[in-house]
Amino acid sequence: MPSATPSRPMRLRAIVPPLLILPTIGLLLSGVITWINIGFTADFTARWLRGFVSALPVMLVAFAFMAVLDRKVQQVFAGRSALARKLILAACTACMMELLLASVVTLSNRGFAPGFAIAWGAAFVKSLPVGLCVSLCMGFVIKPQLDRLAAGR
Repeated sequence: MPSATPSRPMRLRAIVPPLLILPTIGLLLSGVITWINIGFTADFTARWLRGFVSALPVMLVAFAFMAVLDRKVQQVFAGRSALARKLILAACTACMMELLLASVVTLSNRGFAPGFAIAWGAAFVKSLPVGLCVSLCMGFVIKPQLDRLAAGR
C-alpha cells in the first residue's frame, strides 16, 4: 500500500522553486533600482549586491504580507471575475514591492543625503513597469505552476 506522505524528491520539488524565486526577483529588481539610482558606474556590482542584501529581509516580510493582500483582494473584489482579481492583485503587489524595494535600495545606495526623495521617486516610478511585469508573470504563469507542483501533479 503506498504511503500518504510524499517522497523526499517530491517534497524538494515543491520547496526548492519558491526558495529560488524570491532571490531571483530580488536580484532583478534591486539591479534595476541600483541602475536607476547610480547608473553603470565602476562600483555598480558592489552597490547592487549591497542593495540586494538590504532588500532580502524586506522582501521576506512583503512576501508574507502578500498572502494577506491576496485574501483581502478576494474579499473586496469577490463580485469581479477571476481575471480582474488577478490583475488587481498583480498591480497591488507590484506597487507594494516597488515601494519597499525602492526605499531600501535607494537608502542603501544614497543614504538620507539631500535628494533622497527625488532619487526614491525616480526609482519607484521607473522600476514600476518591471515590477508589474514580474507580478503579472508570477500571478499568471509561475504561481499556477507552483500550485500544481505543490499539489503533486
